[in-house]
Amino acid sequence: MRRGGTDGQSSRNFRHARNACHSRPKSFLQKATRRHCMSAVEPHCVSKAPTLVLVSRGFLVIMKAFTATALAGALYAATASANPIEACPNDICFKVAVPQSASSSGSGNLYFQMTAPTSYQWVSLGSGTSMSNSNMFLMYADGSGNVTISPRTARGHNMPTVPSSGAADLTLLAGSGIADGKMTANVRCSNCASWSGGSMSLNSASTSWIAAWKAGSAINSASVSQSIQQHDEHSSFSLDLSQATVQSDSNPFAGSSNGGSGTGNGNGNGSGTGSGNGNSGGGSTSGGSGVVFNGGGGKSAILLAHGVIMSIVFVALYPLGAILMPLVGKWMAHAVWQSVAFGLMWAGFGTGYAYARDNGYLFAQTHTLLGTVVVALLATQPFLGYAHHAYYKKFQSRGVISHVHIWYGRALTVIGIINGGLGLELSGIATRYVIAYSVVSAVLCLLWIGAAVMAAIRKPSRRIKHEDSHASSESMQRIPYRQKK
Repeated sequence: MRRGGTDGQSSRNFRHARNACHSRPKSFLQKATRRHCMSAVEPHCVSKAPTLVLVSRGFLVIMKAFTATALAGALYAATASANPIEACPNDICFKVAVPQSASSSGSGNLYFQMTAPTSYQWVSLGSGTSMSNSNMFLMYADGSGNVTISPRTARGHNMPTVPSSGAADLTLLAGSGIADGKMTANVRCSNCASWSGGSMSLNSASTSWIAAWKAGSAINSASVSQSIQQHDEHSSFSLDLSQATVQSDSNPFAGSSNGGSGTGNGNGNGSGTGSGNGNSGGGSTSGGSGVVFNGGGGKSAILLAHGVIMSIVFVALYPLGAILMPLVGKWMAHAVWQSVAFGLMWAGFGTGYAYARDNGYLFAQTHTLLGTVVVALLATQPFLGYAHHAYYKKFQSRGVISHVHIWYGRALTVIGIINGGLGLELSGIATRYVIAYSVVSAVLCLLWIGAAVMAAIRKPSRRIKHEDSHASSESMQRIPYRQKK
């Protein structure tokens, strides 16, 4: 009886287990339990519970790895944002850093580093969109193995000078100096958030900067007011200062430079008392996150177009057009030639005006002022030419208006050629191009003068021939008809 009872109880337990296994599962755990229990009560049921367990474990491992990666990425981003931001036009590099306290308030200390090969005479960095009213910082060798940092500003595109008041308060820090063929200036500026020509928020996501440089032998001067030559090239870029935040209000470049220190007074006077080798990146234009290069690096295309067009007009077209009239004697050829030159002159003036307006040159120095006056005065030359032609056609001789047209055009053309030389000087172009411009201008001017002299010599002979021909006609009219036969 005990055995039978036991067998009956086993049968009932088996039936309950089988019913539970065949009931509809309602959850992931019930599904796994169902497959497991069916494999126990029905040998032909294949168990899949171990596979599901492995899948769930793998899913958990993947989630943990993903979470760890996300945390690592966030940590890296936080660490990366706590580094100076860097922009490198050519082989010159600039780094800018803002302490957390200054970034929070928008004003305070600003740190920057300038590095450049010693093959440059000077290198400059400036805050602002153009040279005019920019807060500029110049670096050059001081002649004793160190560097001088000079705060400067400029009116228009005149040479920057040290302001008499309100200059940037610059201090050279450890690591400034010259070593391994590289100049390095690690600088703290205590008042760079505002200056006489503008202002800049130290937590702005978009701040405008300019840079310029001049290649050549070292200046070797410790004076902050040392005169400099026109730059060779320039660049402009935007920096996201919110990505340049550093935790400590101290020299952030000490780790990338060795030795050297210095101080500066309120006018930025002072030079490093040591040597250092700062890190810099190469490349024509390179920068990390938060750096956007806007242009520069060389001569602007619009500036180049202006120079080429105006040189062709004043050095070649106008003088050759003036030569055509006395040599060929065809007023139509002269008029068409000078009309083409006149149209090109206005095209060149338009490109020059656009560049000067956008870069602070407009009416800021002799070249733009004189050029505008010359072009405006030449606007009357076509009307004077037409008046001269009408007078000559009527009287077969030159009048006052004729001489005004001729000498007025000659004078303005010569002034235009001279102003072209001033433009070349202003652009800072290589000396060989200035020499070429001068030689070509001199040759064409000599040809122009020679043509004018030849025309003056040929004029009396033409007049004599004309008078002889006129006299012969009158004498022939007085001869009787019979004698003419």
